Amino acid sequence: MDILERLQRLSISTRSFLLVLAALVVAEGIGLTLFVAHPPMRNAPVSLNQVAELLRQPQDGPGAPETSGMRNQVGPGGPPPGPSPSGSGGPGGGPPPRATSMRHGPSPTNHLRIQNLPAVPAASRTLDAANSAQVLRELSAWLGVASSDLQVQIPDANLHAENDGQRMLGEGSLLARRLNDGRWLVVTSPVESFPNAFQRQALALLAIGLALLLPLAWLFARALAAPIRGFADAAQRLGQDPTAAPLPSTGPQEMRVAVDAFNTMQTRIVRLLRERTQMFAAIAHDLRTPLTRLAFRLEDLPAPLNQKVAADIQEMKDMISAALEFIRDRENAAPRERLDLRSLLDRVVDDLADLNHDVGFTAGTPVIVRGDPLALRRMLVNLVENALKYGERARLRLGVTDDAVVVEIDDDGPGIPQHLQEQVFEPFFRIEGSRNRDTGGMGLGLAAARAIALDHGGDILLANRGGGGLRATVKLPLTQ
Repeated sequence: MDILERLQRLSISTRSFLLVLAALVVAEGIGLTLFVAHPPMRNAPVSLNQVAELLRQPQDGPGAPETSGMRNQVGPGGPPPGPSPSGSGGPGGGPPPRATSMRHGPSPTNHLRIQNLPAVPAASRTLDAANSAQVLRELSAWLGVASSDLQVQIPDANLHAENDGQRMLGEGSLLARRLNDGRWLVVTSPVESFPNAFQRQALALLAIGLALLLPLAWLFARALAAPIRGFADAAQRLGQDPTAAPLPSTGPQEMRVAVDAFNTMQTRIVRLLRERTQMFAAIAHDLRTPLTRLAFRLEDLPAPLNQKVAADIQEMKDMISAALEFIRDRENAAPRERLDLRSLLDRVVDDLADLNHDVGFTAGTPVIVRGDPLALRRMLVNLVENALKYGERARLRLGVTDDAVVVEIDDDGPGIPQHLQEQVFEPFFRIEGSRNRDTGGMGLGLAAARAIALDHGGDILLANRGGGGLRATVKLPLTQ
């Protein structure tokens, strides 16, 4: 199940590449299996009468009676030209015969191993007893030698059908004759080891084929996934900037339909956001007029009540002003540009330090992000001022992960209860329950900071530090 879950998480390009790779491996594997199991270029069978001529000795005479399947192909005069193989100490008196490669008749070259051994090697494969006995009788009659002086080992299924009246011996066959000195003259058709020449060629062709086809398969997979990858990038841009340019309608027909639907959705989202902002701004703006009239009409109230009502009206006006400023910041977004976040943090820290605030910054290497410089500055100032207000000092650190820029802002304040750490980002929410702006604020600072971070494809998280205080963590996408 874990393997299936991991496969489902792979990208489309990787899935396509693995699919093509599997098809290539299976196709070439089938062909390779056939060639390895039944290679068409194994050692060709050798005729029984040729092996018999190799076992002939000078004392056997010039000829022997023919038997079924042993017609002499090399002529009535006996063995082919050249010295006859013999054992050391045998009638020939020469050195032990060496392995000989023979060409005979219409068959391809057969590599026969001719050895002078003290004993016949034990059979390494299962023998065909019936055929071995039949060949032993025929060989004994052909050479005119007693069967006890001969040995024949024919592996199962290696006695081939007769070819032009001759028996054909396949790989692994062994025929031996006892010499006068008691040693044995052994003629073997050795079994080719794996891999043989043809199998090495097949493996080489497989490697070459994969080397040529795998890049093509990868390009095919990339081309197949490119429109979907572009679609995903456009969706990511929409989350960071709703006013981003529409996605070009290119690619396959299905992808063009999806792109058109995406662009239509983006247009509707932008229109809904604009209408909501305009409606909110209009309501906030229109509330100022009745509040002003209400303030004039309450001037005749007694002094204590007059002051309390005036304070409430002023707070409402301040909230409306803050709301309008918040809306203007969201509505008047500047074009995004590449900027060095470390330099921006340096300027924020220097400006606050000039006002005698306890602010420190641990800088790293320059980090490039894409965003609105003024909006990002407001976000950072809001967070640092919030740390200074409730924690008396602020410590900033800049770091980079695989795909994000991380800014940590620590303070020494009382922190925020964990169940309220998300709620404080809601507009006009204040942990401090009084109406005093000097102690509780308007409740828009963190809301505005997170809105800016979200507009840039990032986020802000709050967490209490183990040693006391609060840590605000800003994450922004890293620009390559």
